[in-house]
Amino acid sequence: MTETKPGSALRTRRLLYLAFATLTLLVLGLIYAWSIFATPIGAQFETYKPMLGRVFQVSMFAFCLSALAGAQISRLASFRVALIVSAVLLGVGFVTCALFAAHGVWVLFVCYGVLAASGVGIAYNAIISLVNPWFPDRVGLSSGFMMMGFGVSSLVFGSLASLLIARLGGWQGVFYLVAAAAILVILVLAFMVRPAPHNLEKLLAGETAVGKAEEHASLSAKSVRDAGEPGQGAAPALQPTSPPALQSATRSQHILKTRAFWLYVVWSIVVVACGLMLIGTARQGAEALGVDTMSAGLPILLVGLVSTMNGLARLINGALFDKVGLVPVMVICALLSFVAMLALALSFASALPALYVVAAILIAFPYGGVPVMASAFARQRFRPEDFAMNLGINNLSIAAAALINIVMDSFIGPVTSVSGASASAPLTYGVLAALALVALVFTWLFSRIYRTDLLQIAREEASAREEAAGQEAATA
Repeated sequence: MTETKPGSALRTRRLLYLAFATLTLLVLGLIYAWSIFATPIGAQFETYKPMLGRVFQVSMFAFCLSALAGAQISRLASFRVALIVSAVLLGVGFVTCALFAAHGVWVLFVCYGVLAASGVGIAYNAIISLVNPWFPDRVGLSSGFMMMGFGVSSLVFGSLASLLIARLGGWQGVFYLVAAAAILVILVLAFMVRPAPHNLEKLLAGETAVGKAEEHASLSAKSVRDAGEPGQGAAPALQPTSPPALQSATRSQHILKTRAFWLYVVWSIVVVACGLMLIGTARQGAEALGVDTMSAGLPILLVGLVSTMNGLARLINGALFDKVGLVPVMVICALLSFVAMLALALSFASALPALYVVAAILIAFPYGGVPVMASAFARQRFRPEDFAMNLGINNLSIAAAALINIVMDSFIGPVTSVSGASASAPLTYGVLAALALVALVFTWLFSRIYRTDLLQIAREEASAREEAAGQEAATA
């Protein structure tokens, strides 16, 4: 008989975990398909139309904050408990939204924008944190694979959702199906996937002992694993961080006390705000400009293409970071945000549906780059043991961006209205284009401080290494 090696069985198990986690995230990714559901909801409740874009902004706000809450639930209880909580919230959110939407638009805000989105946020965080440690040698690949599932959800299920809405006689039936499917896959994953063993690398290699070189490799793998942002895509490959004893005082600074963070967060908030403004109203904007006259199913397909670009951008921006570093990627994202927002303003001002389609897909690229750069910045600039906290602080930019969009929507007006395109759309996107230029200026300021910080960190860590070597020589 052929004897099965322990490492071989573990490799098979982790691939199964990865496949099912990707399937689960594929279902959960429908949170980005709000504009597909918003159209039939607006058709049924005409008075809700001006507020539907805000529902998506609120959902992104709740998604961001609940991901932090999910991390705490996983830490204090377990990943399984976090996933069960997420299934309950998501199921209750979708079902109550379908049952009670007629009572007022506030039901959409509470049930979809808060409950359902919070369930997705908690599950998103727990799934990535649970499955990624099974791939210490393939953190980027596993993370990117799962995030692609989340990103292409609208493309895969968008047309199906529209077909089911027509077949079932309304969007409510689709909400019931989404709730049932999400609860099923989340609970199966919660009871199927187990946390990775601490000695996984040794088990995968089929070894019983590990030398100093392997210990160093394990530390390097952990550094890259720490850089994998829960729920936000693949992390770029980073250089191993010095051991704690050799780390610098500059690297040990609290993130909120550094000038680099406050400059970085301005860039992050602006780029995310540009992306969220489009994503929440992608289908409505397309229909308002007559994109459906170009092709009957193009508005729905556009939602899927935007989400797909969002997923691809995480992998592409990560690869760009590996080649050119953090600052050039930030510059590219700010420039593309400016171009996309300006094009969207022109598309509404001059009624150019083709330009709208191009700009909508374009803005998804910088938007998808923000999560990857958040993990890169948190890992490269600060101590690895502070990574989880720092990354959570970085990701609050999503909530801040959603809040900015809500304020703009209230004071300037929504980008779509009951009758179609809103007169305020060119101004809204024009303001965001101006903010993108501001983000570009802040990126330049950030680059000067960031380079100085990294040089200081390198000097301090080199000095610490020399001092440690001298002490070892003295005691030898």
